[in-house]
Amino acid sequence: MIVSSTQASFESLVVIHTNDIHGHIAEAGQSAGIARITALVNQTREHKKHVLVLDAGDAISGTPVSTMFNGSPIFEVMNLVGYDAGGLGTHEFDHGFARIALFRDIATHPVLAANAFAPDGTLIADAPFLIRKIGNMQIGIIGLITADTPRMITPIGNENLHFADPTLTAHDLVRALRKQVDLLIVLAHLGHEQEKQLAIDVPGIDLIVGGRSHTLVHRPVRIGGTWVVQAHRYGSHVGYLEIEVDTKANRIASFDGVLIPARDLPAPDKHVMNVVAAWDRRVSEIVDVKIAESDTAFTTEQTRTFFEKIIARSAGTPFGYYNLGGVRDVIRKGEITVRHIWSIEPFGNKLVRVTTDGATLKRIITMDEDTHAASESIDPEEQYTFTTNSFVADQAKIRSPGKVKLEPLKELVRDVIIDHIRQYGIETPQQSGTSPSISTSH
Repeated sequence: MIVSSTQASFESLVVIHTNDIHGHIAEAGQSAGIARITALVNQTREHKKHVLVLDAGDAISGTPVSTMFNGSPIFEVMNLVGYDAGGLGTHEFDHGFARIALFRDIATHPVLAANAFAPDGTLIADAPFLIRKIGNMQIGIIGLITADTPRMITPIGNENLHFADPTLTAHDLVRALRKQVDLLIVLAHLGHEQEKQLAIDVPGIDLIVGGRSHTLVHRPVRIGGTWVVQAHRYGSHVGYLEIEVDTKANRIASFDGVLIPARDLPAPDKHVMNVVAAWDRRVSEIVDVKIAESDTAFTTEQTRTFFEKIIARSAGTPFGYYNLGGVRDVIRKGEITVRHIWSIEPFGNKLVRVTTDGATLKRIITMDEDTHAASESIDPEEQYTFTTNSFVADQAKIRSPGKVKLEPLKELVRDVIIDHIRQYGIETPQQSGTSPSISTSH
C-alpha cells in the first residue's frame, strides 16, 4: 500500500486514530482501555518526531462510568492520551446539546464539527476546522457529523438543532483550505459507506478518519486521492498511519497504515491506569453485583428479544419493541452482573406504552434500517399497544405526529431488566424465542 514520489521535500508524520470509544476507558474484554492507548501514543512520540492523534467522535455513552456521570469522566481521562483534535459524535448529544459546552471545557483538545448548529445558529463545536503546523507541514483538520443526527439522538434537550449537509459543507471548506495546507484531513462521524462516498464527491481531501458505523477497516481504503480509515469501536483497535508529505507539492508522497488490535498495544500507562481505576471504584459498589448466571451466550438479536419480552411483561402489553441500535452489548455465558445490564442499556431510557395503528407501528419497528422479523405480521388497519423505550417513543412522536399515543412510565429500562433477572434468572434464547408475538390491542 505504498505510494512514492521522487521529489525531495518530504516530512514524515504518524497519525494515531480512534473512534467510538463509547466510555470504554478501562481495559476489559476486547477494549484496550485508555491506559494502553496512551502508552502507544507516548511510545510513538518518544521515537517519532511528528505525531498527530485524532478521535472521530462518540467518546461517551456505553459504560456505567459514562452514564452515571453524564459523560464528563470520559473526556477527563481521554485528555491523558494527548489528542490533538476530536470530532463531534452523535452520542455527545445524549444528555442534551447544552452539555457539549461542558465537554468542550473539559477537553484539552478542540472538538470539531463544521455542520452542527444550535437553535440560535451558533456552532455547537469549538470550531469547524483547525490548521495545525507540525514541523514544516501545515495540516488542516475539518470536523463533520452526519446530517441524520436528529434521527439518531434523543429529542429531549436537542430541540431545533440544525445539521447542514456534510458533503456541501466539505466542498466549501476544502475549496477554502486546500491551497493553505499540505495535508487535509476530515474527522467524519458519518459511517464508513458515507465516508467513502464523501471521498468520491469531494476531491481534495487527503485523509478521512471515520466513525459512527463501528467499521473494522483493517487496511486503509484508497478512493481517488483520498485515504479512508476507521478503527472499529470501544478501543478494540487503534489506527496507526505512516505518511510522508511533500510540502512543495502539497500532497501525500507515501502512505501506509494498519489497525493495531488491543492485545498488541503496549502495557498500560500506570498513571492513566490509576486514574481509570479511581473512576471505576466510584461505580463498582453499585454495578459489580452478581444477579444471575447464564448457561449460554446470546447474540445481539437474542438479547433484543429477551429485553422485549421483559418490558412487555413489566408494562402489561401484548408485546414489546426494542431498537437493535439500543442494544449496546450482549448477554454472555457465565456470571451476570448489574454492570453487564448497564453496558447493554447505557442510556437511561424509560419504559413507554405506545398505542398506534399498524401502518405506523411497521414504520416504527423498521426505522433506521432496523430489520425486525415481526414486521411482516402487522395488519396496517389494526390498533396496537406495545411497550418500548423512551428513545424510540420520542422519535416515533416526531416522525409520525398525531399517529402515536404515548404513556410514559417511571421505570428505567435497565432497572426493569435487572429486577426481572434477579427474580427469574436468564431465559435461554430458545425460551425467549426469535421475535415477539405481535397482537392487537383488543
